[in-house]
Amino acid sequence: MRYSAYSLLFAFSLLLSACQTPTIRPDTRNTAPSSKPAKPLPFKSTAVPPEQLDKELLYNYLAGEISVRRGAWESAYDHLMAAAREAKDPVAASKAARLAWRQGDMEKAASATIRWIEYDPNSLAARQLALLHALRTDDLSGAMEQAQAIIKIADALGKDGFLLLGSALASAKGDTKIELMKTLVREHPENAHAHYALALVASQEKRFDQALAAVDEANRLAPDWDIPYLLRVQIYAMQGEEATAEEALSSAAQKHPKAATIQEAYGRLLMQQKRYAEALERFQMALKQKPQDHELLYLVGILALQVENWELARSTWERLRDDPRFQKQDEAQYFLGQLEELQGNLDQAINNYRQVKGGKLKHDALLRIAILTGRLGKLQESKELFRNLRITAPQQAAQTYITEAEMLKDLGKIDQALNIYTEAIRTYPNNADLRYARGLLAADMGKVDLAERDFKAVLKIKPDDTDTLNALGYTLADLTRRYQEAFQYISAAYKRDPDSPAILDSMGWVLYRLGRTRESLKFLRQAARKLDDPEIAAHLGEVLWATGAREEARKTWEQAIERHPDSKKLRQTAQRFL
Repeated sequence: MRYSAYSLLFAFSLLLSACQTPTIRPDTRNTAPSSKPAKPLPFKSTAVPPEQLDKELLYNYLAGEISVRRGAWESAYDHLMAAAREAKDPVAASKAARLAWRQGDMEKAASATIRWIEYDPNSLAARQLALLHALRTDDLSGAMEQAQAIIKIADALGKDGFLLLGSALASAKGDTKIELMKTLVREHPENAHAHYALALVASQEKRFDQALAAVDEANRLAPDWDIPYLLRVQIYAMQGEEATAEEALSSAAQKHPKAATIQEAYGRLLMQQKRYAEALERFQMALKQKPQDHELLYLVGILALQVENWELARSTWERLRDDPRFQKQDEAQYFLGQLEELQGNLDQAINNYRQVKGGKLKHDALLRIAILTGRLGKLQESKELFRNLRITAPQQAAQTYITEAEMLKDLGKIDQALNIYTEAIRTYPNNADLRYARGLLAADMGKVDLAERDFKAVLKIKPDDTDTLNALGYTLADLTRRYQEAFQYISAAYKRDPDSPAILDSMGWVLYRLGRTRESLKFLRQAARKLDDPEIAAHLGEVLWATGAREEARKTWEQAIERHPDSKKLRQTAQRFL
């Protein structure tokens, strides 16, 4: 089986494939009070800044900034610290502290941080830096002092101090930070956020049993809080327990239908598994809780197209297009074009694509216009559109040639498609993609010599290219009697990618041609299990027939024809035997 050179994939399929890893976006509204009145800050500075700047102070400020720009960090540090001490300025002290920290001079970083806290004792950033320094020196007492200060300051500011601690401690290493969090949990035994922070820190150090125990306690204390459930899922995933992680996420989603973050995370997992209808349902549930969330709306729009829920797709993309807060109106307009194209409304699709005035999908919109113009029978106009695209986007010219040729091939204009490839290769003789694509078309046309030349030209550019090794081997196995040579190419591809359905199919086919019929069945069955493809089904049925399993062969072909009624090769294969 040869790999297809190009597929007229819609952009939404590319976006779906980009979402391969479920992403958890914590809803920080669940971690901080929203309506509590502001509390007075817990610490007061005794530092009194000077009433006016003298020349020396001004010089230290300017010299410090200039030294930073020049990369003279030691000089910058000295000037900034001098300015900080004289002016009692926390900003200068913070710059000096961060500068020393980046350079790895912990002694100077600590000195500057002490000044920073002295001048601004309620700075969370200063306290976090002091906390990390204490942990680096195994000063548990000092770390505890800063951690407690962070909790008090965060509480006054209406923030979750424990969550801030958990995030800050991510960059620290060793047992000290776990001991720190255990001590804080003992001081706040009924605070779910404290247990969550302990679980977070323990998971950072791969202490998974401790982390799960802490998550259990956080769930017990705050059963409606969503974030601990997601951390549990991540802990299972970190241990490689994917099935358990999925089960935990599914259970959490069922128990907490109004937890938007959980529903979104589960939706992303389902989308990764290509369970698009279920994923759409979860995103819609999340959207009920966060109706103005543009990212959720975007995902709903994408999946509505995927599952052919046209009404939902239209309303979602029109809503995004018309929302002035949404910064990607051109993308919304593009997907409205996709909607019309998928329903066969080609003229309306073209009109929508023409409304895409900019953004990352503008070139794709112009390509779709060129393709649909051709499909409407306006081949000369389509040809001009493709030519203009190659002029205006020369960096994508080779791919534009491939797109035009594949459009002509789909329209049955095989000779014209071959001419396009030949024109392209004259312009770009060393472009491997063009050579590979023309090789595939030549093989489909039975032009073995041209296909072989093109595939071998690709292998000169990319000697280990798996797709080309497989395509050349399959072409020789299918269209010539050079079976042993074909076997060598396919074997080289198989060594590099033994799980590829296309390569498994090619291996099965060449073994069949070599007379190793029983052995070939193993590969063809593997290929069929991995991919529902009419060409694989055609091969599997033929080899089954040859082994005498004619009823199974007949059933294989009949079922495949039901799923792929337009496959010419499948029908021709079945008709040769039935």
